[in-house]
Amino acid sequence: MNPRRNAQAGVTIIELVIVVAVGAVLAAIAIPGLRDTLNSTRQTTALGLLMSDLNQARNEAIKRNVRVLVCASNNAATDCSGSTNWRGGWLVCFEGNVANQCGASAPLAVPPIINPIIARPPLTDSLTLTASAAVIRFNPNSSSTSGTLTLGGTWSGAPNRVATVAVTGFISK
Repeated sequence: MNPRRNAQAGVTIIELVIVVAVGAVLAAIAIPGLRDTLNSTRQTTALGLLMSDLNQARNEAIKRNVRVLVCASNNAATDCSGSTNWRGGWLVCFEGNVANQCGASAPLAVPPIINPIIARPPLTDSLTLTASAAVIRFNPNSSSTSGTLTLGGTWSGAPNRVATVAVTGFISK
């Protein structure tokens, strides 16, 4: 009889418990770092969307020769809320006949463009977005109302990222 044939292959329960314990320790160390990375990525993505929407609003105002608003969205995502808390989402829309309110369509636009141009949904619970003004207006002559938008986070050590709109219409972060 060959002794090698009777030898059993595999791992003991003690070896298995040690491997699981080491894996649990590594996961406990890695998960908080992954959570911070995920939150940071969400913040960077939200800032990118905001910058893109501000630039599109400026371009539409110049291209169509109309006033375009970027503002905090109301609950129905149909008009400006009048709030400086933009965490609930924001709109890019043509200004109607009433100041700081979205209009039904762009004046003199052919074909008519229905508002809003862009309606962004609320941000995740880990992000905050506040503005120095309830509405940022871009005019056809490249001027705008100035303002700053501060994107922050609710997690420990979250950085604030600021987008600035100058009176000249220049947008920077």
